[in-house]
Amino acid sequence: MTSDNTLFSSPKTLKTVMVIFAIFLGCLLGADFLIHPHASFTVDGWPEFNPIFGFLSGLALPVLALGLSFLVKNGK
Repeated sequence: MTSDNTLFSSPKTLKTVMVIFAIFLGCLLGADFLIHPHASFTVDGWPEFNPIFGFLSGLALPVLALGLSFLVKNGK
């Protein structure tokens, strides 16, 4: 028997959490323009490099995991 009374089962709660996360993300992206980066490479000094790199890495990881799973399958 499963219970539908979880933390995110209410649409109102889920919407509130998503709004809080969006505000927090906006603050972090805004702070990235205000803080001077101490870049080791030229590309590190670009504005919003870290969020873009993190987003692209997050997209690449499942693709790489899928490719690796096909590589290590044992022919069944």
